[in-house]
Amino acid sequence: MLKDHEIIVALRKVLQQYRSTGPALTYLDYEIDDLRVGTGNVDVELRQRDGHSARLVIQLPSSGAPQFWLYATPANADDWVGQLLLWIDEEVFTNGLMEGRARTERDGDSYVQAAPYGWRLVDAREHERLTEAAGPEGWYSGWG
Repeated sequence: MLKDHEIIVALRKVLQQYRSTGPALTYLDYEIDDLRVGTGNVDVELRQRDGHSARLVIQLPSSGAPQFWLYATPANADDWVGQLLLWIDEEVFTNGLMEGRARTERDGDSYVQAAPYGWRLVDAREHERLTEAAGPEGWYSGWG
């Protein structure tokens, strides 16, 4: 199992690369503006190119929580981060930072919420349908 600190180092490396070289990650539809490390998680601020933003809490392996973004067993921390960035990009691309996604407010910050199928939808019926379809561990269960 990957260690949390390995993932945090890999994530910081990607963010440092992005900040030092400009928009090196131009294939992504968003930027990560802030990274806060917690116990068993990281809390990131995501900003879409059009200015929409939200925070997201990402559970690390030590939390024991499902890691819905993993579509294959990660080879290392860089691979884990790569799969995470792709998952975030897919959610942002499908209007994940706009209306239609459930949000919680905490300390003045607005958070989108991970769900087995992606980021939780406001529409309760659609949320239930997708949760059932994805299963409790997500679309790629067994990989995380």
